[in-house]
Amino acid sequence: MSKFFSNVPALSDVSIVVRPGQITGLVGHNGAGKSTLLKILSGVYRPDRGSVRLNGETAELNTPSVAQAKGISTVHQELSLLPNLTVTQNVFLARERARLGMLQRDVMRNEAQAMVEKFDLDVDVRRNLGDYSVATRQLLELAIATHRKAQFLLLDEPTTSLEGAQIDKLLETIRDLADEQDVGILLIDHKLDEIYAVADTIVALVDGRIQINAPIKSIKREEVIRAITGDDAAGETLSATLAPAGSPASETGKQTPLDSQITLKVTNLRTNSGLRDISLTAYSGRVLGIYGLVGAGRSELLRTLIGLDTIVSGQIELFGRPYKPRNPASAQRAGIVYLTEERKQDGIIPPLDSRVNVSLPILEQFRRWGLLNLGKMGDEANKYLDTFKVYGDRSRPVVNLSGGNQQKVLFARVLAQEPKVLLLDEPTKGVDIGVKVDIHRHVRKLAHEEGLTVIVVSSEEEEILEVSDEVAVFVNGTCDGKSEPAENLTAAQLRRAAWIPE
Repeated sequence: MSKFFSNVPALSDVSIVVRPGQITGLVGHNGAGKSTLLKILSGVYRPDRGSVRLNGETAELNTPSVAQAKGISTVHQELSLLPNLTVTQNVFLARERARLGMLQRDVMRNEAQAMVEKFDLDVDVRRNLGDYSVATRQLLELAIATHRKAQFLLLDEPTTSLEGAQIDKLLETIRDLADEQDVGILLIDHKLDEIYAVADTIVALVDGRIQINAPIKSIKREEVIRAITGDDAAGETLSATLAPAGSPASETGKQTPLDSQITLKVTNLRTNSGLRDISLTAYSGRVLGIYGLVGAGRSELLRTLIGLDTIVSGQIELFGRPYKPRNPASAQRAGIVYLTEERKQDGIIPPLDSRVNVSLPILEQFRRWGLLNLGKMGDEANKYLDTFKVYGDRSRPVVNLSGGNQQKVLFARVLAQEPKVLLLDEPTKGVDIGVKVDIHRHVRKLAHEEGLTVIVVSSEEEEILEVSDEVAVFVNGTCDGKSEPAENLTAAQLRRAAWIPE
């Protein structure tokens, strides 16, 4: 199969076989094409060339519902079940049992209970799904997928939010599904230990092409890593000439401001969201890039820094003082502002215009005697929108703007809050190359000319190397407090460092 986006190949002549009763492990660097392949097999995308054959016959997977009807179920990395519904309601969502126009509640409840018992889950199906841990909910996603009579399961990073015994339990369940129920499983996973623990076959994708497709017992892990990272990275590690993470580079082409100082220091941080041991240091006037595979903990660090995730142990210092944010508002008051990765879900307010979207976090500045000075508010918002050259009618709902202009509106919003520390999560996700170049220019200017501390999380090696002064690499929720000047690194070295913990 091949798939193109704007004439750029995401997949090039990819052929893969998922056999009943076997597990195929799919690995590859960020942007290798794994998600595109998954979306084709689950009916989200259609291939531009090639076809999908199911049980020997060509299958037209036009929509996810069609794929599901043909016995292909997908369990996404982000949990998709509804926490405010009971377990039973989630099991039978959109396929309720009914007779003579009446729901058969007892029948559904008994069937759901039998399902969880089959998976050895200690779950009361009458309780809301949200009452249970992430690990239990992940296992329930698997159980429900198989309850839908799945012949094939597509699993996208299913252990990302789990640890220790939870991971072992999930992997055991996956293996049992293949062995005992003859389910064919495609497992996308960045953790080679997990792939080698359960898979029969391993497939490595690199830049949309298959580099390895072999029985897992026939190939060594080192060969897989070399295929993913590139031969030029063989034997090289990121820690060859390491300085403390975020420390100013003294012998690089990017000059450090004379007054560059430690702004943010994280030491042995552990959280409830999967960070296990994070240490790093960020400086004023510098851009610290954070790279890592999906689930390595990059976004979780940013969420912790604004008070969305809970600190279990470790320390954070901001401007030399202990820092423990309670919520995003307290983080903002301390000078830390966050740009979300999910522009549509957590960023813009679609029905409001651009100026109101920019002004929302700073409305108090324009309030007097219980009234808003709309003229002053609009002028202030326009100042930041002009800075980012936001085009389009600013009086119309922001949802009418292009994706690139919507992203610029969010940048204008974070700047309007006058941050001292700017946290950017995938800042150019879903924008065209022109907007990307413009955003990179603004990010460097904010750090190098205006003295902000900027931390950038990105899945794109090229972006990290382009915009950062230094780069820290996260591996499985850990970072040892070391980094490397960005200009000394290659994309292959970043990939290798993310795959092999130092």
